[in-house]
Amino acid sequence: MTNTDKEHDEGAAAGKPGGFGVAIDVGTSSIWFRLVELESARVLDTLVVPNPQQRYGADIASRLGLATTDAEARASLHADVIATVNKGIAALCDDSGISPGAIQEVVAVGNSAMYAFLLDLDPAPLCGTPYNLKGAEDYHGPAAGLGVNLPGADLFIPSPIFGFVGADALADILLLGMAGNDELELIVDVGTNCEMALGNREKILVASSPAGPAYEDTHMSFGLSATEGAIYKASLDGGRFEYSVVGGGAPRGICGSGLIDIIAGMRRSGWVDESGRLLRDGPILIAEGEGGRGGGSAGGGNENPITVSQQDIRSFQLVKASVHAAISVLMKKFGDCVLSRMLITGTFGSYINLDNARLLKMFPDLPNERVEVVDDAACQGAVLMLGEDHRLSLESVRGKIRHVALPLNKDFQDEFIRLMKI
Repeated sequence: MTNTDKEHDEGAAAGKPGGFGVAIDVGTSSIWFRLVELESARVLDTLVVPNPQQRYGADIASRLGLATTDAEARASLHADVIATVNKGIAALCDDSGISPGAIQEVVAVGNSAMYAFLLDLDPAPLCGTPYNLKGAEDYHGPAAGLGVNLPGADLFIPSPIFGFVGADALADILLLGMAGNDELELIVDVGTNCEMALGNREKILVASSPAGPAYEDTHMSFGLSATEGAIYKASLDGGRFEYSVVGGGAPRGICGSGLIDIIAGMRRSGWVDESGRLLRDGPILIAEGEGGRGGGSAGGGNENPITVSQQDIRSFQLVKASVHAAISVLMKKFGDCVLSRMLITGTFGSYINLDNARLLKMFPDLPNERVEVVDDAACQGAVLMLGEDHRLSLESVRGKIRHVALPLNKDFQDEFIRLMKI
């Protein structure tokens, strides 16, 4: 377990009237926790851990398919996430010197699949049209009722918005204050499933599109989530790639932000044309796999070379076109309005180079000063759901949200083809 952004205060941790709360974002790859002093709404500690469900598949589709056909696997997916919630809360309490009995409230958000796994619901409706957990409701009851080891705490799990747009997107919207803003804002939450929201105080449009698998674990030759050993930053200099690795050790693979840097470098250097065609003999060597330096085309003498192939570039194009096309559809449906601000979040987004993303036409073309990158926006937004008054205000926000279905949308198909270019 790794502590980040720690704001530990001994006096606050000793306890004040109102007790403490925990906000949790159950992501497909990582689970974020924030320990909050309820009276002051001050965050005391932050924790992020891997989601152990990854042993059943890096992407949502693999886990959903398994859970619908194997009762034991479904039970294990539920047990894994509850066990991790318990371990995370215990670690926060130990580190901050407070008793678990002082935790009064827990809020957990996540995408639609994580919502189903948290509550041990049948996820089959997410595996076929219209890909929606019909009848899903907010869960609000004793934390112990779901096996969370906090006998005195209440647990709130908001239901998904619609389809694969989960309560994590609702948390993002709350954090940005989108429902109360005059200017048009865009949220792009890039994980193994990409959720996006476009709106202001007038209305909020949401949609989802597959994203992370082609950037990271399941479709890349050497794909790796943004964990230790992942190349997360790279540049092409003199025909060789210079790179940085999460944790500083030997590279084991390439995460999404690293892939963006690599393809952008090849595009600038004329190694790839705008159609995505690789103009050099491939696959392209990025690193030697034992901590060596990369460069040129993969050749003999490298024991475990880390490379990028033509197929990797095509996989990237498919996903970036899907995400940007979805955003284009939302903007067209919203009407004549100028985009003022964009928030990029999710594990994938935390290392992203905005200039390289712009070069590859991943997102709408905004200057960097109007783009904010936040790695744990959903967990920060979940903090804003702690407290009964805050939860009651959710209904007014939800009332402004409209889901946009993409698969049969002709504009989406046209935009997808146009945005395949890099």
